[in-house]
Amino acid sequence: MNCLLCKIAVVLTCCLPACHHSASQNGLKPVEISRAEKNAMRDLNRKMVEKDIEQIETYIKENRLPMQRSADGYYGMITKQGAGRWAVDGSTLTLRMTIRLLDGTVCYKDSVQTFIPGKTTAIPGLHHVAKLLQKGTMARYIFPPSMAYGFYGDGRRIPQRSILEYDIEVLDVQ
Repeated sequence: MNCLLCKIAVVLTCCLPACHHSASQNGLKPVEISRAEKNAMRDLNRKMVEKDIEQIETYIKENRLPMQRSADGYYGMITKQGAGRWAVDGSTLTLRMTIRLLDGTVCYKDSVQTFIPGKTTAIPGLHHVAKLLQKGTMARYIFPPSMAYGFYGDGRRIPQRSILEYDIEVLDVQ
């Protein structure tokens, strides 16, 4: 057993330094982007955001949802106000969520997630709405891709660049 550990240590000692070479040491050059390319990417991003907003607002209007757009870019409404503790910095929230695409496809149903806003893994949108929630609250939010799973989706059920609708129930705030 000790001999096996020694062999692993030798291999790691020899291989790990190879991981620390920078791109320039390996002969790779960083990609340079011209001002025109940066402007084109910025314009494309702006158009994608405008398209997302249009799609969300059409969905809200067609479904007669009394949602408001936040300054941060998500849309939401409280469907049932809770009566428990409010989330504050450092709180641990436990949420039950159903996550859907705007076409009605359910990606996750009754998924339970616990997270600490600003500190642990959750989509950016959940971090933004956390302080609006208290134990027992039920809410519905629509998050554009930039506040959800972005360009790549989650690699399982949420496709790339998806606008997501979240039905949330706050199970606990600690």
